[in-house]
Amino acid sequence: MKRTLFAIILALVSMTTFAQRQEANATPEKRAENQTKTLTENLALSEDQQKQVYNLSLARAQKVQELRDAQTQDRSQMRASMETFNTELAKILTVEQQEKYKTMLEDRRSNGGGRGPRN
Repeated sequence: MKRTLFAIILALVSMTTFAQRQEANATPEKRAENQTKTLTENLALSEDQQKQVYNLSLARAQKVQELRDAQTQDRSQMRASMETFNTELAKILTVEQQEKYKTMLEDRRSNGGGRGPRN
């Protein structure tokens, strides 16, 4: 019984780890799709906004991918990319959507970037 339970737990942990690694290796296009989908669900984006957010997300994802490929340890460039993204996104969103987005960011920051609380 204990061995079976241990095997099941081990299998679940392995699947979770594998799923996280797949997301880490996602293409910029897939990352942009995922981000657009998340923002659409949370902010009720219009079709026009979805297209604009996708293009903006894709440009940012490509820039981040370039920085990762270059293997630079300069996190300031990634932060600058995120700040530019947030500035441009604010131009696309309505005032109500901007408030919801700010709340989403604050929640994510307080939860360790969506990865859960840090130990």
